[in-house]
Amino acid sequence: MLLATPLLHGLRENYPNASIHVGVGEWTKELLLNNPDVDEIVSCNAPWHNKQICKFPANSIKTYLAGLKYILLSDEVSNLKKNKYTHGIDYLGSRQGSWLLKRIGIPIRYGVKGYAGGDNWCTKSVEFKIDEHVSKAGIKFIKIMEPDSKLKLDPRPRIFLTKKEIDSASKNWNFANNQLCKIVIAPGAGFPEKSWGDDSYEKLVRLILHKTKSKIAVIGSLQDVPRIKISDERIVNFCGRLKLRESAALVSKSAVVISNSSVAMHLAGAFTVPSITTLGPCYESAILHRKQWGYPENTILGKELSKNIKNIATVDEVYAKVKSMLNF
Repeated sequence: MLLATPLLHGLRENYPNASIHVGVGEWTKELLLNNPDVDEIVSCNAPWHNKQICKFPANSIKTYLAGLKYILLSDEVSNLKKNKYTHGIDYLGSRQGSWLLKRIGIPIRYGVKGYAGGDNWCTKSVEFKIDEHVSKAGIKFIKIMEPDSKLKLDPRPRIFLTKKEIDSASKNWNFANNQLCKIVIAPGAGFPEKSWGDDSYEKLVRLILHKTKSKIAVIGSLQDVPRIKISDERIVNFCGRLKLRESAALVSKSAVVISNSSVAMHLAGAFTVPSITTLGPCYESAILHRKQWGYPENTILGKELSKNIKNIATVDEVYAKVKSMLNF
């Protein structure tokens, strides 16, 4: 949802009097709090693209059947119908998402052509380009809605933290020596094949603590708690202890973020914090991944089959990049 916030800002700028509702899963709702571009956050716990609800791969038959049940029978969809929307955008561009817009009864529906059947049930669509950043692709919806729009939008995610949240982050960082460099590590990945590996992260943490003047905050869900099992006054495991917005505030106060390809890299992107993304074995091109998901201050390390790099990054390679970013 973070990557859709530039689009939301464009909608608000072009249609200041529109009522803009955003349908999201429960776990991402808090990221839209205090966002001036959003009038209402509505529950849309669709099983596709949602690993919190559906543990199966997005293109599996079980996910398809779960999506079918959601669209046809769920109370959430029935409630969305009552809002009588005039326009709808399926930002992720999926067959199920475009069908959901039609099922809700939205007359003007925008989708993504050339990706996962995303234009099947839509009246208008943007063209999918494999090497285009997801945020920039989302902004193209503005162009097909308002072809004459001269609006120039920053594709960077937008998060609106409160002073209380920022002050709380400062307190959370108040461990060990405050002169130490602040590093956030997020070892969770959603699916095992997306992960750089718990063992690699633990080795990296030991290396950082041994060779640099740094302290580390580990963030993630309750399931991520056991991924890094190191006892040291310079590391605190916040996994399962912080809400998503609290983790975002912690990131905003850090010097560098190290994570798998997950929400953490986009939290870093929102606050222009330098970050290192470690790709798991399922990704074939770090270059392409950066084009799709990266930021100017973000480094993505992993396979690059086009250059015959067939292995994921080593611990030493990631550590070297940490040293370079922090000028150690």
